[in-house]
Amino acid sequence: MMLNTAIQLLSAAAKHAPSEVAPCAILWADPKGEWKPLLSLLRERLPQLLTYGEYDLDERCGPSIWLKCVVERTLSDIQIPDELTPIIYLPEVSRQSLRAGNDCPAELQPLVELLYRGTTWTQKSGRDWTVEAMLVSGDAMGLDLARDNVTRLSMMASLSVLATTPVERLQGKRLEAEDFNKLMIGDHPHDLLRWMSSPETCTEELKESGKWVSFASECNNDYKFDPESDGAIVAGERLGLKDNTAWEQLWERFRLAPVNYPGIPDLLSRSKPSGVIAYDKETWPTVNANEEDRLREALGKLEDQEPSSVRETISKLDQDHGERRNWVWAKLGQAPLAGALEELVKVAERTSSHLGGDSADEMARLYAESGFLVDDAAIRVLASVKSAADRTALFGALRSIYLPWVDQSAKRLQGFAKTKRLPVNSDQETIAAELGQVLLFADGLRYDVAQRLVDALSERNFRCTQKNRWAALPSVTATAKPAVSPIAEQLVGVGLPNSFVPKIKAEGQDVTFARLQKLLKDSGYQIIDNSELGDPTAKAAKGWCEAGQIDKRGHDLQVDLAGIIEEQVEGLADRIADLIGAGWRSVRVITDHGWLLMPGNLPKTDLPHYLASSRWSRCATIKGGSQVSVPKAVWHWNTDEEFALAPGVDCFAKGNAYAHGGVSLQECLIADMTVEPANTTTEKVVEIKEVKWANLKCRVAVDPADPTWTVDIRTKPSASDSSVVTSAKDMDTSGAVTLFVEDGDLLESVAVVVVCDASGTVITKQNTTIGGS
Repeated sequence: MMLNTAIQLLSAAAKHAPSEVAPCAILWADPKGEWKPLLSLLRERLPQLLTYGEYDLDERCGPSIWLKCVVERTLSDIQIPDELTPIIYLPEVSRQSLRAGNDCPAELQPLVELLYRGTTWTQKSGRDWTVEAMLVSGDAMGLDLARDNVTRLSMMASLSVLATTPVERLQGKRLEAEDFNKLMIGDHPHDLLRWMSSPETCTEELKESGKWVSFASECNNDYKFDPESDGAIVAGERLGLKDNTAWEQLWERFRLAPVNYPGIPDLLSRSKPSGVIAYDKETWPTVNANEEDRLREALGKLEDQEPSSVRETISKLDQDHGERRNWVWAKLGQAPLAGALEELVKVAERTSSHLGGDSADEMARLYAESGFLVDDAAIRVLASVKSAADRTALFGALRSIYLPWVDQSAKRLQGFAKTKRLPVNSDQETIAAELGQVLLFADGLRYDVAQRLVDALSERNFRCTQKNRWAALPSVTATAKPAVSPIAEQLVGVGLPNSFVPKIKAEGQDVTFARLQKLLKDSGYQIIDNSELGDPTAKAAKGWCEAGQIDKRGHDLQVDLAGIIEEQVEGLADRIADLIGAGWRSVRVITDHGWLLMPGNLPKTDLPHYLASSRWSRCATIKGGSQVSVPKAVWHWNTDEEFALAPGVDCFAKGNAYAHGGVSLQECLIADMTVEPANTTTEKVVEIKEVKWANLKCRVAVDPADPTWTVDIRTKPSASDSSVVTSAKDMDTSGAVTLFVEDGDLLESVAVVVVCDASGTVITKQNTTIGGS
């Protein structure tokens, strides 16, 4: 329904990249005051909604200065939770008036600076969200709406009813004035559900409006029920029992949008009759609650049990509880364990056989084909529940089947180190950006999370091409990040430092963040900060930027990282979309390593302090010539040096649910993807649209425009030394170039206008007469 869509989009306006400062407020300009009829409904659902106008504390309304104080949270009589971003609704105010500087009305001027510290609620196009835009936009409801004035008038007249009408009732047809008029005639099922949700309040409203008698009459006629004499408990019982066809239809109406009727679950809990043998289990929230308790108890018994037995039990539990995922209580978030079972079953099924492969590369192929789906499902299980009791029960069951599978595949991969050097240490191509491309480094973009990013970008109409790489060993940022940077060939390993950091060959200094960025700049890369988009029109434009905080948040949050993975993926997708939208031809997404995430923490392996110079969670430097009983591998930056690895998925310390630095597919197989607009083609049709002379000055227009292309005028198309102009020119973003011929004696002679790509290859040409028309 429209109300839910508006709330979702308003909430989304507060989204920001993890590295950015959150907006202090969301400004909602409504020049025509279209949304005012819905303010009361929106206030019920959005405690952070404020309105510009005359002071009225009950309506959370006030002048600019008062609004500023609320935003800064300096008033004691109105509080907005810290986790919510204030929304300031501005009826009859346009964004243009706020941006008018000194011409902005004095009463609005205190709000102007919020344009810069906050954000505005607009469509992607930058236009305001009107009611009509909400209905028709593909980013909102996506309905088919007639655009005539009569329809628009009927649409606005029915807004209060339209806002809570399930979208299913509006889809599949072209909406015209008649459809909106029908909404206004009356929606008795909706009125009855509203009354059942809040009987006292609704009764008072209906009596004040003079509609109570007709409402009660319709209840008697349609449902054989008298709201005055029977009361809400009887209505709840008959709804739960789906007493006849009318009540069955009313139940289906409730199922479409249960959030609109928040009081009905409690009513049904109080209305369930005793002694009734046969009834529909779905309609009673107490039945669902009891089933969740039963499922929680069953899952709680699975920790540390034999994996095959756990899988069998999980399958049986899903047969018993899976149907509850389709119950209305799942929509209301009251069946989290039943929902989590869907992903837990995937983990159980996919871990029933170990990951095979006769070589590291074969293991990587099998993992990339389907093995990563185990990790993806495990992350979704970890993110699916919030309460401590649910987490304890579910996480124990997950650990019983997930840990053995991950550990086996890690030990198998580590086993290949005994016969030959692991492929993670083999030579791989140095990563470099093409002209017009940005390298986007996302620290800790694990393989399964990278596939989620591919899906998110596909939904935004981008094309992703992907190849896989092995991370540098050990799989820690200090070693692996420089290895995927364009300046990798300028680095070298000296000995085996406890930090695992390589040095710059020319200077002998450790690679720090600042030095890495300087090397990139010296190599012709634009360093693009989080708040910037770079300059794709610059000559030989190449960019380097960093986005996302998966690795940092993993170390901070440990197992709770699972709950923010989707947010991180969306943030990366938004950043990529912004870069391409700014004019970059493509974005190449690279990362340094993955990670392990295990509920109940990863197992511990002992490595005595006297054997190690430094111990990280999954790797360690060996002291002197000490002999260690754990696996070893050579350092990526100096293959004469070996370091210690924790076996399997073990750690050298307790208490790590999140860790990396060792050898496992989850840590070492990484994605390397290139993102482009889906409508680009590999071969562009280039056309010289105009060659216009004014004496010895020539204006050339080319379509499409590409700032990496150069325009020249020559006597021989492929010979750059036959150029007759003062200098060839790079075209601007409009595709236009102005050239000047040096020699006046060439006037009226024949030449060729050529367009060359970044490599200097002629991609199109056109004959011309110098000085001609």
